[in-house]
Parts: sequence; structure tokens; C-alpha cells
Amino acid sequence: MASDRKMKELILHILQDASKKGMSRSAIREAIGNCDAKRLTALLKEMQKEGLLQLSTGRRYTVTQTTSKLLQGEIQVNNQGFGFVTLKGEDQSDQDVFIPPGALHGAITGDLVELELSQIKDSRGPSGVVRRIIKRKHEKFVGCLIKQNWGWALRPLRRELPALISLQQGDDDKVLQRCKEGDWVEARLLNDENSDGQPYAQLCARIAASGNVKADLDAIVKEFDLPRKYTAREEALAAGLQALELPREDCSNLITLTIDPPDARDYDDALSLLPGNNDNECIVAVHIADVACYVPHKSNLDKAALKRGFTSYLPGRTLPMLPAALSNDLCSLREGFPRLAHSLFMRISLQSGKIIASERKRTVIKVTKRLCYDDLTRLFEGDKGNLKPEISKILSKLRAVAAIMRARRREDELFLPMEMPEIRVLCNEQASEIVGLQKTEHEESHALIEEFMLAANQCVAEELQKKKIPALFRNHPEPEADSMLEFSMQAAQVYGRKLKRLSSRKRLVDFLLNLAKHPMQELLQMMFLRYLPRANYGAACIGHFGLGKSDYCHFTSPIRRYPDLLIHQQLLALDCKEKPRDSQEMLVLAEQLSATEENCDQASFAAADRMKLRFLGKQKEEQPMLRLRGYIIRSAKSGLSVYLPDYGLIGFVNAWQLPRREWRFYSDLMLWKNHSRGIVLQAQTEMEFLINTNDPIRGELTLTPFFNNGKKEKKSAKASKHERKRSP
Repeated sequence: MASDRKMKELILHILQDASKKGMSRSAIREAIGNCDAKRLTALLKEMQKEGLLQLSTGRRYTVTQTTSKLLQGEIQVNNQGFGFVTLKGEDQSDQDVFIPPGALHGAITGDLVELELSQIKDSRGPSGVVRRIIKRKHEKFVGCLIKQNWGWALRPLRRELPALISLQQGDDDKVLQRCKEGDWVEARLLNDENSDGQPYAQLCARIAASGNVKADLDAIVKEFDLPRKYTAREEALAAGLQALELPREDCSNLITLTIDPPDARDYDDALSLLPGNNDNECIVAVHIADVACYVPHKSNLDKAALKRGFTSYLPGRTLPMLPAALSNDLCSLREGFPRLAHSLFMRISLQSGKIIASERKRTVIKVTKRLCYDDLTRLFEGDKGNLKPEISKILSKLRAVAAIMRARRREDELFLPMEMPEIRVLCNEQASEIVGLQKTEHEESHALIEEFMLAANQCVAEELQKKKIPALFRNHPEPEADSMLEFSMQAAQVYGRKLKRLSSRKRLVDFLLNLAKHPMQELLQMMFLRYLPRANYGAACIGHFGLGKSDYCHFTSPIRRYPDLLIHQQLLALDCKEKPRDSQEMLVLAEQLSATEENCDQASFAAADRMKLRFLGKQKEEQPMLRLRGYIIRSAKSGLSVYLPDYGLIGFVNAWQLPRREWRFYSDLMLWKNHSRGIVLQAQTEMEFLINTNDPIRGELTLTPFFNNGKKEKKSAKASKHERKRSP
């Protein structure tokens, strides 16, 4: 049977060839041939609703005549079957075009579509019909193969894709013959659509059987097109590289320290402390691995690094930007080995914390001691451990300098205080097993390193602009006023009271500082981040809103970020009196690397969420009645959104789990209430939940509230007030 879309196209073709009087339904059916009458009637009604056809008083159908031009834009599709198109180019407007159910014609979120405005009025603004899919955002996708009553289908890994995509298959489908239900597979989206207006897919390849960590990671690597690891031959070639010879200052006698996480392998930054010109100054040297001398612009390895863009860190799998021979050895600032460095010597006022001057040098260093963040934490708490006195003294001095610099930045730059803890998934990479979860707090030891790296990045950005060297700058746009208003309204639900408008930078900073006193600090910070625009790379320096800096770039991590390596290559060209890349190339690279970074981040988040859900599933197997501590963050008619602080996950309680005979939703107060038991469910409520469904394929978790029947629930003041007002 032809798809509804093809049938509609056939009807339009028939009517366009007909006379101006049009055709009756029976005449259209006769022209089509073998056609179900009920289906034809339904399609004709749909086409009328979409504005494609008109029905005359004589019950004859004609094609709607329109003079409106076709527009282009990117579509976002809601899970309820409608969508909105943001117009692009000269058609761009402040208002998105509403696409009603049945008018999507197989388009899915992210597709570039051609649409025609409809004459049908809609309360949500202008409406239209998708006429053509110009370009799929996801030509191919990864999903899990499942068997349905009507045949095979796929459950895509990406949540922005439809939850279920039908599979177009034939008897000669050799790929399907090699698959079984539950396998991860790669498929291609087709422009054909099924009777529900959803696209079909065609199998391309089998990836692995789902259900284990390795298979999930294989699927994520394929979906996000992450680069493969370097081959043994490529590693051998990298191990034999010789660095470009340059005049260098021997700094190998300086006490030089690296400070990293305990599991780090690529050490690309180190610190030294030197006396200043007087007692009111000091010099902090930030030594960065001189990667550009091993990876010059236009070399084969440079092209490979650019293609990767960034080192991808997934739980249980690391895909490095550079071969391990460089990232873990030749370029890595390992303890006790002479290494080439690109060093920045910053003269800092001990009174104001300002950088008085800075000087960039090519150096040779030898790391005296490799330290972990925990070593610094113990030292700052009074335990010197096995540290030599001279190292302890330098670390204490660096601590004091960093504190002065941070205080100055807080006063002058009003940076956004966003020290969020991270819940990491610990995996055994060899056995591909989840070991557990680890919560890492942002401590003073992290802030110390961060302070000096921020200062080095700023100094380099200032030099690049002063000398007019084309470069990539790290930009962070200011959030829109509407976004901040929307955040304030959502945060007010969590706070349980109305918040002042975050209309100024100082008010925003004060709000974030006060979050430290709130029990749901992590959640509110996470919510706030979602309303901020993404930081990106640009050929022009427009400033970094989050840091409060007008000049900023990435310089300190050339082993794992290509933008940093590019800056080093541009400065190498300057130092060697060679021609650097031009501004036009920077524009192209800025767009490319911003997109690559976003893709790497999405892959990392997708992997972490799925590994956490796998871990939850394992826990539930051991404890069938596993109870999870959670906060309700949003109460809506559709259900409850819940934050699980011990896992860093958000789950959902569907409204059908709150039966209408017992529960009632009050939209004015945004809460659910059980009148017989006096229980109120609203934002800020902390309680326990049971796992209802755990879906590592889609990365989704649904929960069931756990009510302790033997314990009387405490009513909030808001709920009590509500009860007095509503009681009969």
C-alpha cells in the first residue's frame, strides 16, 4: 500500500490535471484505481485541513490556489505530533511557524525543510505545511532493533528522534538476516513516511548486541561519529617524531609541579613560582606542553588532530585527539623527564592580585613532582604528608596568590560562581564493567589551578589582539532577557516563592552566591546552565559572559583541544617570522570546532546517562525494592519531574500513576494533592521513589512515588493554606 504522503501527491497530480471545476470524490477514486474508500475520505479531509484542497458547493475538490512563496527553516517536532519551524535567511522572523499534526510529512527535529504558509489561522501564530525535506540533520542514526506486531522497528538512541521508527524491509534484506531483536544497528532515514506521518528507515549495518557497557559505548561512538583510536602504525610514527628546533631557555632547575586528577595520563600544564622585582610581587610561570613543535600546521598528524578536534572522554573509554605516544609520553609533562614547554611568566601584584606584566618564552622544563588534587587538599587541611618542605612552601604561596587573584576577579569581573560537583561513572576499561559512581566536589585545589590557567589564557588573548594575529577566541554570549525571566519563573517553583528579576549582572551573581545556602543548590545551578547560551569559538573576540572577561582564548590544553593547539601554531608562526593562518580560515575553523565540541559533549552526556541507568539496573537486580532519594523539581498536569542528587539524573512520574479518584492537580498552585491522605506533591518536595521503567536505550527513567503508609506526611505552609481555601 502506498504511503499517505505518496497518495496525497497522487491526488494533487490528478486534480492539477483536471478542469477548473474540480472532481468529485468518486471520480478521484476511479482515477486512482484500487483505493479504499474510507482511507480516501480521511485523506481528502486531511488535505482540506492542511489547506491543500478546497471543496466547492457542488462537492467537487480543487487544488487550493496560493501565491505564497515557499519558505525554508529548521524544524523542531514535539512528541505530540506537531512542530515549529524557525525560518532562516531572508525569511527569518521573530515568530516561528506552527506545523499541525499531519503536515510534517516525515520531517523530524533538526531537519531543514521547505514549507508553505497556510491560510488556516492558529492561536499559536502563523501555520504552514512542510512541502519538502531539503536536508536531514541525521541522515543515519543508531537504534535498537525491536519486533512489533506490524514488523520490525527501531528505537533511536537520540532522544530528539521519534521514539519508534518503522523499518522498511524486504525478503532480500541481508543485514536484517544477520540481526536479532535487541541489537544495536545503524540505519538510514528515508523520505517515505508511514500512515502516521513518521519516516521509514532502512538498515545499514549491525553494531553489537545491546545490554552491556561495551556495546552501549560502541553505539554511542557510531551515533556521534567519534573518531577511532590511532593504529599501531600511527602510534609508531608519532613515537619517532622529532621536535622543531628553537632557541629555548633552560628552566629545568626550577621547582615545577603538575597538579591533576589521580587518573590523568596527559599532563599538559605545570606551575613554577619565582620571586618578583620586590616583596610586593611574585612571578608565576605557567608551563604548557609545546605540542606545536611536534605537530606543525598542515602535517598529516595536524590534519588527523583537526578531524578529531578534541579528546573524547566517555565512561570507560577515552578517544584521544593525539596519539598516545605524544599525549602520554613525548609531549606529556611527566615527572623527572626533560620536556619542551611554551611558558608564560606572569608578574603578579601580591596586594591587588592584578597581572602587572607577562612574557611568553620557549623553555625546557623538568617536572619536580607530580601531584594530585587530593595532595593539595590534605596540605591545606594541615597534613603535609611526604611533601618536601620547599614544595609545601611553594604550594602555600601559590594558594595565597590564587586567593588574592580570585578576590580581585570577584570584585572587578563579577564572574558567575558555578562550582558544580560532578558525578562520574567509574568503569573498568579492560573489562567494560561499571564499578560505581563518584561524586567530585569543586575544591580549593581545583580553584588554584583554574585561577592560573584563566590568567594565562587571558594574557595570550590580549597578546594575540595587540599583535593582530588571527586566532580563535573563546566567546560566551550574554543570555537573552527572556531566558533569564523564564529561568526565574522555573526557579521560583523550586524556591517556593517569587524571585526578583535577574536584570543585572550583580543581581545574578548575588543570586548564584546565595544558592550555597539552598539544599537544592546543584539542581538550581544545573537548571541555570540550561538557560545560558553555549560558549563557542569565534574569529573575533566578543568576550566571555560567564567569566566576566573581555579577552579570552584557549591556550592551556593543546594535548586535548585543537583550538589550543591552533593558538600554539599561530604563535609558533609569529616566533619563527612565518605567515600564520588568515582570518578567513579562522572563520571556517571557528564554526567547525564549535560544532565538533558540541558533538563531543553530547556524546559524553549520552554515555554518562546510559551508564548511570545501567548501574541503577544492576542495583535494582540486587534490591528489587530499591528506594531513591529525590526532589520534585516541577509539578505539571502531565506528571512530576524529579531530580536524583545521588545519581545526577532526572526522572519522570507519569500522571497516570496518580489516579484521578485519589489525586487532583491544581494548575494555579502547580501541585498534586491527595485529599484523603493529605499528601501534597509540589516543587521542593523531598521524598523517596521506586524505579518504574529504566531505559538505557533512550536514556530515560520513569519513577513511582514511594509513600510510607506508617508515617504521617508533613504538610507545607503552602499546602495548608491551599487546603483552607479549597475545603468545602
